[in-house]
Amino acid sequence: MLAVSSTTFTLAVLSTSVVNIALPSIRRDLGGGVAGLQWVSNGYTLMLASLLLTMGALCDQRGARRVMLAGLGLFFAGAVAAAAAPSLQVLVCAQLLKGAGGAALIPASLALLSHGYRNQREQAHAVAFVSGLSAIAVAAGPVIAGFVIGAVSWRVIFAIDIIGVLAIAYPVLRHLPETPLGSARHLDLPGQVCAIVCLAALTFGCIRGGQAGWGSVQTVGPLALAAVSGLLFLAVERRGDAPMLPPILLKIRAFNVASACAGLVNFAFYGEVFVLSLYFQEIRGLSPLDTGWVFIALPTSAGISSILAGRLAGRSGARLPGVLGCAIGAGAMLILATIDAQTPYPVIIGGLILMGLGPGLAVPALTAGLVIGVPRPQAGVASATFTASRQVGGLLGVAVLGTLVASGDFIGRMQVTMLLACGALALASVLALLLVSGRKSSGQHQTGASASAAGAGQPGS
Repeated sequence: MLAVSSTTFTLAVLSTSVVNIALPSIRRDLGGGVAGLQWVSNGYTLMLASLLLTMGALCDQRGARRVMLAGLGLFFAGAVAAAAAPSLQVLVCAQLLKGAGGAALIPASLALLSHGYRNQREQAHAVAFVSGLSAIAVAAGPVIAGFVIGAVSWRVIFAIDIIGVLAIAYPVLRHLPETPLGSARHLDLPGQVCAIVCLAALTFGCIRGGQAGWGSVQTVGPLALAAVSGLLFLAVERRGDAPMLPPILLKIRAFNVASACAGLVNFAFYGEVFVLSLYFQEIRGLSPLDTGWVFIALPTSAGISSILAGRLAGRSGARLPGVLGCAIGAGAMLILATIDAQTPYPVIIGGLILMGLGPGLAVPALTAGLVIGVPRPQAGVASATFTASRQVGGLLGVAVLGTLVASGDFIGRMQVTMLLACGALALASVLALLLVSGRKSSGQHQTGASASAAGAGQPGS
């Protein structure tokens, strides 16, 4: 159960970052500009963020095993189409299909863990193991892609997805039982449509802003549509019988703070991984393999700080590691804002080490702050929304920061993106001051952790 769930979960989140290193190689083979590459990177994340809550509800309504199998099918089809894509447009469509599959795999994995482990402490440990593994996988994505692309081709990273799905499908079919079905509930289709339209229009508007100008009709129109659909989403959720986002969550400080900080962290991290991938290969002339070696600083430092974050949060509460992690990330962006085409690599690698340390320290603390601060009945949907907010942050990071380097002086514009990322992380550091500061009692910690694990099987998890 643990092996299948952790592998499936990791496969889904790894796809959010692994493609970034491949983008220059994809452009050489398939053509297209930076805007097309942004859609290749964002297509997967867009569908993942948009469908995550609905897929969680389907796990409760139809069974997590059935949803996982459907997700594996969509993910497999998208990976096959991406590996054989003859054009950039086909590759973007394949990424959208893969994203729909990934949105099913994440809540299904957690729901299977929740039902597979009856002991609450074992549930909490299993979910923590899967979450930690996935955090390291996201940071390791550029490294893995660099080695694979340097040795063979960018298409092989999608072939690995195909092999992963085939390896997982058999034990799911053969050994995993179906989860108990919850009480029947209607899916929030109006809310789902509004969420997809809002995110898609927002992404399109941000990308078009760098091409047609921020004051053009092609930019203002989509951004206005995003604003309208976002307001409609809030109205639908407030009045709906089975809302994707229960309005009561918006009144809980821990939920708002943790979600906002997580979105800002991913905005900076995902956006700058995209920008730095272009910098290393197009400005410094590194091969994908050499780029992977440079990026290896990210998963190494993130893995170390993730371990430290758990211990620090257990001793002092979520506030200190949350504030410290975001502040370290902001410092990393300040260092990277000074680099140009001749900057020595030790300086760059030092910045990358801090860039991995910051999120590796902050994200586990933000998760802990969310679990401690949210009542048990809302733990499942709160953790799902938290995950969705992280994906939306990464989506906007690639769209906005990628757009800024799409034309003109790359080095100058890249330095501007670093300063924007620094500002986002500094804001997250300030917001993290509102997290729970003191260490909870052991009983309170157990309740929170158990709620997180048990909530994994609830609607919207």
